[in-house]
Amino acid sequence: MKLGYVLSLGVLSLSLSGCGLFAGPPPETVPSMVVPSPSHAKSQWMTVNSADHSLSLTVIAGYQSHGFNLNGTQNGAMWITVPVHWHVTVHFTNDSGLSNSLAVVPGPTSNHVVFPGASTKDLTNGISQGQSRVFSFTPTRTGHFRLASLVPGHEDSGMWAHFVVTDGGKPSLRF
Repeated sequence: MKLGYVLSLGVLSLSLSGCGLFAGPPPETVPSMVVPSPSHAKSQWMTVNSADHSLSLTVIAGYQSHGFNLNGTQNGAMWITVPVHWHVTVHFTNDSGLSNSLAVVPGPTSNHVVFPGASTKDLTNGISQGQSRVFSFTPTRTGHFRLASLVPGHEDSGMWAHFVVTDGGKPSLRF
């Protein structure tokens, strides 16, 4: 009787071990993300004044408190395109529980600001939750850059967007 009980428990344990919380394939790495939101109307994030060759860009770190994102996007899911010599004003707000900064840099893990004025002041420490900063700059050369939080670990966690400066055309924003 006791042997049958022990064998039954053993068989039950082995069969249930495959039905745990970790069953199934391993999770996949998501290359980019956009937080679903009806407020992703581009006019909320970018306004353009073609007569003045200027634009205003709103960037929110940790949008809707969804962690490491810029305007609800991660890992380059947001593309900002600006013609060379257009004046850019960035309205940056930190909605994240962590400090964040923002800068236009040449590429991954770079802490060199590409254009004078194209960043918040304290790139390593950033600004606290609920704080905002405004900065302005004029891109003086074409190229493919990044708009990123330079607080250590944030860019690696997905807090960056494409920032492309073109020879001509019109500014654009796409998610």
